[in-house]
Amino acid sequence: MRFLSVLSFLLFVQIASAQSRFYKLYSGTGFDKGEDVLALPDSSYLIAGSSGSFEQNAQGFLMKIDSLGAYVWSQAYGAQETEEIKRVFYRPGMGYYLAGMSNSWSGGNYDPMLIFTDLSGNQQWIKTYQNPAWDRIHDGVQTIDTGFVLVGERQAILGAEADVLLLRIDKNGDTLWTKTIGTAGPDRANSIIRISDTTYAVGGEWYVADSSAAKGFVLKINDQGVVEWFDTLGHLTGAFSVLDLTPNLYGIQFAGYRLNNNSDYDKFSGSIGLDGVVLTQVAPVDGLDAKEIIQQFTYLPQQDLTILGIQVLNNNTYQEPYDLYFGYGDAYYGYWMSGIPSTTILNQGYDYIGNIRPTLDGGFVATGMNSVIVDGQNQLNGGSNVFVIKINGDGSAYVQTDTVFTTQQLVGLTDVFEGSQVLMFPNPVASILHVNWEGSAAQLIEINDLMGNLLFRETMISSQTIDFSNWPQGIYYVRVNGSAYPIVKR
Repeated sequence: MRFLSVLSFLLFVQIASAQSRFYKLYSGTGFDKGEDVLALPDSSYLIAGSSGSFEQNAQGFLMKIDSLGAYVWSQAYGAQETEEIKRVFYRPGMGYYLAGMSNSWSGGNYDPMLIFTDLSGNQQWIKTYQNPAWDRIHDGVQTIDTGFVLVGERQAILGAEADVLLLRIDKNGDTLWTKTIGTAGPDRANSIIRISDTTYAVGGEWYVADSSAAKGFVLKINDQGVVEWFDTLGHLTGAFSVLDLTPNLYGIQFAGYRLNNNSDYDKFSGSIGLDGVVLTQVAPVDGLDAKEIIQQFTYLPQQDLTILGIQVLNNNTYQEPYDLYFGYGDAYYGYWMSGIPSTTILNQGYDYIGNIRPTLDGGFVATGMNSVIVDGQNQLNGGSNVFVIKINGDGSAYVQTDTVFTTQQLVGLTDVFEGSQVLMFPNPVASILHVNWEGSAAQLIEINDLMGNLLFRETMISSQTIDFSNWPQGIYYVRVNGSAYPIVKR
């Protein structure tokens, strides 16, 4: 009966004209990567990600587009190193939260980061959660009290194997608890969903010593971070990874890949009940010369189907291309459903899916990265474009992708420290900050905290010092000659 209802829905195209489908590209001057997309109540969309260069520095960005994909505004966030935004959240009437990682305001390498902006994307505050070694945030979810649970990976010490990182934060950006769990091998969390007001499901990779390989996992935690059940996934030989989770009629659906051998990735998916009982897990061997990974997917309740975003390394097209496929899958096993129109993005270089979300019209919207294009139709302003694809809830996942021009300027990014005549060191600072600039003219120096409170104001000449030794640890902005520079106090 379920498949009959799906068929009836596909034939009953009543809302196809409710919103227009589109595929559009947005670019700056470097490597631009879409990581998340969020539909707002007025049918506009927020796109978040990072923009810059893989060889140089990058900043996080937030972009707003209208219901047809037209650019409205964008804002950049970051400093002299690298910031990556992975997820965006909406607080009605207040503003937006951006979760990700920071290398500019870190205690070592990358640290988790949370930014709050107003409704125009203007930064109100930024907070980081410091650890001496590497931390990376891969996903996050908003809690019932407008706080957050962020998940990813953390090294206990630099060079150690990573463990699963769970971080609970309130709406003001203050830490409620931090937990790490792991094995002697590499472990990480890739996805989190909320399954009730006070419980969450987390999926990722878990090293199993008996197999000498990573397996997929899904666990359930409560609002205090207590693990209520834990399932290791991967019923065959080889390594497995759970990259994404979505709720469905049966409980929780998971998706990712199985590493069959060094050159063969197969799709991996299945379902788990809310009680932790594994209902099904499948990793069909396709027999093709291709790597197939379900990077992202989401459940569409109006159709009782999932929309699959699959990254494919297909040696039958261009040399070493990572192509993208968007199409429907079964909401129990996760099998690709043939016979229904789908969309492909075929380029010469590396393409990537950041996130897929359902829309109110029964369709979906997705964002990611679109790389080198060889057909002459699309033009890159830099190293890669951000793409956004929107599909109606009419039972089709098709939209034209090979005749799209890059016309939208993503965001004007400024390298805060590069080319500047002002030099401040050390950063982070423990006690004495040295301030230098070219020339002998005196400058007005102002220092504000993250909330904008003025803490220091003095006219100084170059090669002087400021004593931070009695100031609390945190992030401060030092303003010189109209430019603000972030300084971390340890």
